[in-house]
Amino acid sequence: MTAHHASTVMRLIDHTNLKPYSSEADIRRTVDEAIAFGVYAVCVQPVFARLARELAKSRGSELRVSVVLDFPHGASISETRTELALKYAALADEVDAVCPIALVKSARWEEVERDVRSLTRACHSLGTKVKLITEDAYTTPEEKVKLYTIVARSGADFIKTSTGFEEKEYSLALGNVTGAQPANVRLMKKVSEEAGSRIGIKVSGGIRTVSQIHELLEQSGRPATPENFRVGTSRTSEIYEELRRNPPP
Repeated sequence: MTAHHASTVMRLIDHTNLKPYSSEADIRRTVDEAIAFGVYAVCVQPVFARLARELAKSRGSELRVSVVLDFPHGASISETRTELALKYAALADEVDAVCPIALVKSARWEEVERDVRSLTRACHSLGTKVKLITEDAYTTPEEKVKLYTIVARSGADFIKTSTGFEEKEYSLALGNVTGAQPANVRLMKKVSEEAGSRIGIKVSGGIRTVSQIHELLEQSGRPATPENFRVGTSRTSEIYEELRRNPPP
């Protein structure tokens, strides 16, 4: 695979700050970094949505603002999740919503499907994109196929690998590795094709090098555009510096 131009790589990134202890000053710095790096979006906790949008607007930037929903556990009841989706969709350009993991692990697939379809409708009713986080480290191969199929058919804009907040001990007990894994992205591509969907793919969790991005992009089978493939990372500065030191031909 040929290397992509540095600006193309940076435009795939959602520069992320979801630490529970991040302050307003931290978010101001995150937004300033996102604009300086030339990324597509900034991803923050809902409490900072208005601040991020105001900062981007005041700087004359087209930076998109994404907020997370029911993060990181996906454990709220579906009615509450849908209400939050409507509220957050009014605050942000995009919503990254955790799939209802407890329902997935309980094989309550009809409820899972109703839940994610409801979230998607709520966000789309306000013109807001939605990314559904499948938290790959918590699911078995069989659960992955079922959940990916439901997400691919939900009408959501993106299927997303992980929150980056996975519990390593439980993940290892299932034989999984935390973060964005090429095998899972390849399975997302296969399942979405079988479902007749061209849903976008967002990779997140442990991404800090350009080579990781290239590999995950290749496995996704998606074009290198922010409408089709996205990278969630808090290590954007490392990727930016790598590209600056070693620009692609």
